[in-house]
Amino acid sequence: MQTKPIFVIILSLFLIGCETIRPIWSDCSSKVTAVEEGSRVTLRAPDDGGEVQARLNGVSALCNEKADMVAMRIKIGLKLVRGLSQNENVVELELPLLIAILDSQDTVESYETVSYKMTFPSGTSTLYPVITPKTQMQKSGRVILSLAPKVLKP
Repeated sequence: MQTKPIFVIILSLFLIGCETIRPIWSDCSSKVTAVEEGSRVTLRAPDDGGEVQARLNGVSALCNEKADMVAMRIKIGLKLVRGLSQNENVVELELPLLIAILDSQDTVESYETVSYKMTFPSGTSTLYPVITPKTQMQKSGRVILSLAPKVLKP
């Protein structure tokens, strides 16, 4: 009978230990800004696939604070619309995203461009993809997001 309480105590200590090893992610959506000028863009699909309207449809972020840096996981909801009168076939396109990292004085520390390949299935006029870029910044910094009309090569 004595072994049951000891087993429960050991199991509790083990579970508490596992919780402290796992990183803690907290909501930090207030550290992400999407500029109005870059929240909507018109993309030109290759091979005369027509135009596609892309817009930001919601942004949230989770952060894991370390010593003086913050690891950030951003979740960006998008809405992409194309006119089926232009082309109702399968269309592949590339959606560029600009991520600027600012310090506490709103000075750009760094920036990166990433692009996401997307495909409109045949006969589909609207897509709602979610993309999940990751980045790092100083604790006092913030992130600015913007869509771009074409892929930017560094």
